[in-house]
Amino acid sequence: MATIKEVASLAQVSIGTVSNVLNGKTNNAELIERVEDAMERLGYRPDANARSLKNTKTNSIGVILPNIINPDLAAFLSAIEMELREKGYSLLLKLTQNNGLLEKNAVNQCLEQCVDGIIIYSSAQKKFYEKSIRDSVPVIFINQQGVADQIADLIHLDYEAAFEKALQEFCIQGLDEVGIILESNLIEKQRLLEIYRRYYANTGNIKLINYSKELGFKGAYQLLCENSRIKAIVAGNYVISEGVKKAIQLLGFDNIPLVAFKESNWIEDDSVYAAQVGIPLKKIAQSAVKRLLYAIENPHTHEKVTETFSASYEVIRPLLSNVPKDSGQGKVLKLLMFDSPAAHGLSQLSKVYMKKNNIAVQCEILSYKGLEDALYKAAAEKAGHMDGFMMDILWLDGLVSTGILEPLSSVVAKNYLTSFLEGKVKEYAEKSGELYGIPFMAGTQLLFYQKDLFEDQKLKMAFYRMYGEILQPPATWAQFNLIAEFFTRSCNKKSPVKYGVACVQGENIYTAISFLNRLWAYGSDIFSAAGEVVINTNNALAALKNFIKSYQFAAETGVNTTWDEVVNEFKNGDSAMVILYDSHAVAINDYTQSKIAGNIGYSLIPGGCPVLGGWNMGVNYYSPHKKEMTDFLLWACGDEVAIPMALLGGTTLRKKYYLKNDLENMHPWKSLAMESYPLSRKRILPQTAASNPELYSYTIPHEICRILSGEITEEEALENIERELKKLILPHQ
Repeated sequence: MATIKEVASLAQVSIGTVSNVLNGKTNNAELIERVEDAMERLGYRPDANARSLKNTKTNSIGVILPNIINPDLAAFLSAIEMELREKGYSLLLKLTQNNGLLEKNAVNQCLEQCVDGIIIYSSAQKKFYEKSIRDSVPVIFINQQGVADQIADLIHLDYEAAFEKALQEFCIQGLDEVGIILESNLIEKQRLLEIYRRYYANTGNIKLINYSKELGFKGAYQLLCENSRIKAIVAGNYVISEGVKKAIQLLGFDNIPLVAFKESNWIEDDSVYAAQVGIPLKKIAQSAVKRLLYAIENPHTHEKVTETFSASYEVIRPLLSNVPKDSGQGKVLKLLMFDSPAAHGLSQLSKVYMKKNNIAVQCEILSYKGLEDALYKAAAEKAGHMDGFMMDILWLDGLVSTGILEPLSSVVAKNYLTSFLEGKVKEYAEKSGELYGIPFMAGTQLLFYQKDLFEDQKLKMAFYRMYGEILQPPATWAQFNLIAEFFTRSCNKKSPVKYGVACVQGENIYTAISFLNRLWAYGSDIFSAAGEVVINTNNALAALKNFIKSYQFAAETGVNTTWDEVVNEFKNGDSAMVILYDSHAVAINDYTQSKIAGNIGYSLIPGGCPVLGGWNMGVNYYSPHKKEMTDFLLWACGDEVAIPMALLGGTTLRKKYYLKNDLENMHPWKSLAMESYPLSRKRILPQTAASNPELYSYTIPHEICRILSGEITEEEALENIERELKKLILPHQ
């Protein structure tokens, strides 16, 4: 391995100069380039251990867990590791098997390794190592019962209310004997008995065990043999529940509902568990790391406090639970859909519905313009050859005016609509208080980027030297272009990627939407509240120039590109950043398709003005199968289908998808999408142009393409857009 002395020799500088470059203590570009070139040629890597001796920090954190057999704890460990890695820390893992002595030894071993802090996930009641951690390094305890003496920060996991909710539900259902097989110390024994006795008298139905499939099997088998009247069982974690399921199966008690203390996972849960008691372990991991690092970095102001996370109780409804029994067997339903991941996902998932009802659902998938033309043509002809269709939320007003949309308010229950994200049903599917569609495919925009590029210390230093600013996800469009320039190899020969940004291009709706992000962020708009054309302003000109500049830092495709094509470009790893709808980003974290999977950063888009996207499902007013189509769409857009649809490539406006921990690994940005939706703005059309949305699909992108080809200037483009838009809304202007 190369040494710092060899680097200095090859670069023809002193060892001190190499050290200054490594520690960011020089801005001499010529020296930095010589040193970095020498390091690259020699394959030199700074010795982290040697540097830690000087800094008295090891940048390592001890993590002590009972086990990683439990998938929830394995997921917790993964979340901890990711959070620490992003902050520049490594972890030292120790497992205790719920043994107090092993836990004490694990703490001492972490201290011997000079870790900067420790996270202890413990169910032990007695701490044998309080003296060793007191006033040593910052410690975060995570447990179910708390500690009497606040010797460290505590994250308390409270399962009591959710457990009681499960017992309440069993009582409501008339189940008079309920078995409990819990991990010891999950709930303090006296409190467990108090809660249980509020609903059931026979505490002999409670078994407290250590975690394992084998002990779960033994506990359940003995319990069912001792009391054949058991009508339901609550299992303490996923591992225990696996043993319980085996006992139930062997003894033939197939109708016993099983509730498990576990994180949500639709693939495991559907048709297996009646309900689950879950706690957000990823959020707990994030909180633990945040608080521990604060304590490490602020030893004089940090105070030891307790934070409580409460478990939630959730009933699991099977995928086909809301399928009506009389949905018209033997009929063929035809559905027109926009070519998108959601459309392909529903086309595949509809086979489950068809099998249950003996109904054929034929999905015809079209381009954006092809679908738009087909719908307006069908409306003009009052055609009933299709039964339902997807529609861009922008089209709603125009399609209502044509009479092709069947009103749905009288057939869609209000409680069906309450589980969509707040306010979105009105924005997506209502006109004049009447419901004309069901929200199907969600859409808010996020900034995605290759995370390692923004974390690389060498790149950060180079960016600061070039621009005098910190390299971080851009908050403004000016910063966006600056970063895009830095990561474009034709502008910066040392960029590790070819392009700063992947962009949609061409005369299409996608180009217009991308421009709207800038237009709104710069305080301008297309129409005023009164429907007047107001696009030709100084702010709009600044926004357009900024937008056109971005294309200097993107690949020249020479053809129209869609969101999906930009996704494919970004997945290839050649671009540093991209703005995408969450509904089209589903494949970027797929390790089988994407070179950047596992290396994806995400933030709100620059300027804070995402364009609200998304699609409704509508029923054709002229269809002979309106009831059957409505039944299918209510199922396809329902709560039970939200998670499997997302697994197959779709997105949803159902709160359940965003609040559950399912798909956190596949779509880690979904919680951020919830922050983006309230910021998202809907494209509008004046009433007089409601049935003519070509201003977004042609007028605006056509003029943008003319700028890019050098035919006209930005000023001329705005004049042309203004003139064409006024024609669309005449004679009212």
